[in-house]
Amino acid sequence: MYKQASNDYFLPSFLKSTPIKIALVAFIYNALAFISYQITVTPDNIAPIYTAAGFALASVLIMGRKTLIGVWIGSVIANLFSFWDTSQMLEISLISTILSAVLVACGVTLGAALGAYFINLLNKGTYPLKTGWSVIIFLAISVFYSAICSLLGVSAISLFELSVPNHFIFNWTIWWQGDLIGTIILTPFLTSWLYRYHIKIIATSLIEALSLGLVTILICVLVAFDHADDQYLLIIVLLWATFRFRIRGVSILAALFALLSTIYGSLGYGSVAMTTPEASLVYINSFFGLSTIVALIMAGFYSDYLHKKLDKANA
Repeated sequence: MYKQASNDYFLPSFLKSTPIKIALVAFIYNALAFISYQITVTPDNIAPIYTAAGFALASVLIMGRKTLIGVWIGSVIANLFSFWDTSQMLEISLISTILSAVLVACGVTLGAALGAYFINLLNKGTYPLKTGWSVIIFLAISVFYSAICSLLGVSAISLFELSVPNHFIFNWTIWWQGDLIGTIILTPFLTSWLYRYHIKIIATSLIEALSLGLVTILICVLVAFDHADDQYLLIIVLLWATFRFRIRGVSILAALFALLSTIYGSLGYGSVAMTTPEASLVYINSFFGLSTIVALIMAGFYSDYLHKKLDKANA
């Protein structure tokens, strides 16, 4: 697997220890999965936004292949807790429940390994969000990565009868969408904010960043309590973030909008709520995912343009 320089990302010194690295990845993955499972789509309790998938891919890109062990452990534990109530209700044996959790974890681990490998391969080991083309590569591989994780995951729960019969396609679609949304939210967020070679935040830009965050919160409130069409105001905010803060700005605003929209949707507020909280989340994800993808690509191309302009000026 291609590797960047070990100091390309800001990481605490204690993460040089492999056991600590694995344990931390397992813990964070499990925590993110637990949060995602609090809001699920019935009847098979599939998470419509699964940020643990994005964390799994980011951990391998940032810290290397050894973190795959932590991803696998965290996924096994998270799935055991997730499947437990269903297995008890359907009277499925403990062995079958454990095997299903293990198979789902193997799917996640395989997907993260392949996703990171191909991202590094196609970018020749450089920072995966360096240019617009590298962002496109990342997004394309994310679709592939999410498809592998979701397909193997749905196959496992179907094999051990932890899902409703004839719901394979529906479950795979929701699972794939949840993994993809979680990946385009969290992987760029972690890789861009931990990457060393980015624009530095000064006092004036910090004030602007805070203003941008407040506007995003306002849009979420408008969507929740007024009309669903107000979500299109997010396009303006994402453009603002693209040309002022590039990948970092887009990633943090996407995470903020996803978090607030998910909370409002699950509580059934205003125009965010449709027939069910789960349906509202699926509705929001389609627009939100497409907007974020376009903004990330634009931010990548704009960042590349600025770097080339700076290099030309210094030549």
